[in-house]
Amino acid sequence: MIKFTKLVVFAFGIYFFSWLSVYLTGVNKLAIQSEDTLPAMFIPVTLIKEKTLYADTYYNYIKERYPHPDDKSFEKGLTPFYFKQVASHYISAFPIMTGFLVVPVYFPPLVLGLSVTFENLVFLAHISSALIVALSGGVLFLLLKKYLLKDERHALWLTLIYLFGTINYALISQALWQHGTLQLFLLLSLYFLYKSLSAQRLRHVFLSTLFLGFAILTRPTAVIFVPFLFLIFVGKSFVSVKKAFLSMWVYVTGFLPALLFFVWYNAVFYLDISNQGYASQILSEWLSKFPEGFLGLWLSPSKGLLIYTPVFILSLFGFVLSLRKKISTTDFEYIIYGCIVLLYTLVMGKWKHWYGGWSFGYRMASDIIPFLILLLVPYVKSVFFSKKLLIGLTIFSIVVQIYGMIFFDGIWHSAYDRGFTDTAWLWSIKDSELAFNVRRVLVKVGVLERACPQCLPN
Repeated sequence: MIKFTKLVVFAFGIYFFSWLSVYLTGVNKLAIQSEDTLPAMFIPVTLIKEKTLYADTYYNYIKERYPHPDDKSFEKGLTPFYFKQVASHYISAFPIMTGFLVVPVYFPPLVLGLSVTFENLVFLAHISSALIVALSGGVLFLLLKKYLLKDERHALWLTLIYLFGTINYALISQALWQHGTLQLFLLLSLYFLYKSLSAQRLRHVFLSTLFLGFAILTRPTAVIFVPFLFLIFVGKSFVSVKKAFLSMWVYVTGFLPALLFFVWYNAVFYLDISNQGYASQILSEWLSKFPEGFLGLWLSPSKGLLIYTPVFILSLFGFVLSLRKKISTTDFEYIIYGCIVLLYTLVMGKWKHWYGGWSFGYRMASDIIPFLILLLVPYVKSVFFSKKLLIGLTIFSIVVQIYGMIFFDGIWHSAYDRGFTDTAWLWSIKDSELAFNVRRVLVKVGVLERACPQCLPN
């Protein structure tokens, strides 16, 4: 447990002080990465100070700073996309679990009289998001060490890849995105799933599906994981018919708290489920042309998984290795994880904003980062394992994330983003995010002249 604590504190410190150093020195002045995270920033405030989820008190304050993109003036009165108007109230248009989760971080300073200003909430939000991802890294370490690798050095190495070699570093840990909370709940679910298989305790079965239910509340697309993880539960846990029936009952029961919360929340605050979050988009926004979105999530020069975290090449190799082995109760879960990764990128590749909007890297695929890390396990255990190759790809992946910490400020999107109707900008190597920011540096040091507005330094 001491190592768990040290790892969490270390990761939190790197996350928070990386942002603080570039922010206070003016290297990167972006304090809030996206309007998508604004509701989560204010949910703890309204819960603590007003005991409500409605953002009415702060709505005008938020909208004045971040109006609807189509508003030409505040008087136009369009409700920003990140809020929904329900009767005379305003509430988050996104799932609210992240806001709930960080209430303990907000509680002491707000109770002690901290003013509710963007400047203050920026710091609380960064502390909270860094803590969420750091905790998920600690849970991953325990999962790897106790149940999958049982080798502390390799478990630590894969955890460091998760923490610092993926967009968890440059993006997810730097704002109150839904993705960090989903990863935490998912990893807790997997940890208790393996614990239930090891210790044969029904309470661990319940906790596994409890956290999986919370993951779905956090981000509904996590429902894709359910049938696959159920296969692991069935394939590795049933010993007798009697125990199978009882285990199944407990497994299903674990989802009830999330289901009851969902029903209560929609009935009390949204009044009608059709108003809730993504409900109005669920049947109409799958507009990407196949296979562009799927391939883009893997290979786009500015959004691809294998471009921004090249160590994931070894994850795909790990999947291939698991397919080559005889399927058994020992290793078949890696085939399941590989299928989750492929299906998830296929589904999200069909979403019109498969590239994640204004964000760094493969945001829309960040929910499967834990599975991609777990797919490294078959590679590490195989005869093909190369320590030098793993270290080399890991270092490169971490460098890309440090680059994101320094440069992700929205300027590249401002220069090239043409939305989902014309996606050629996502495939340009010359004008990719990496190449663009290299030009920014060259302009700033005087090597390259300011040939175009897009080449202006920060």
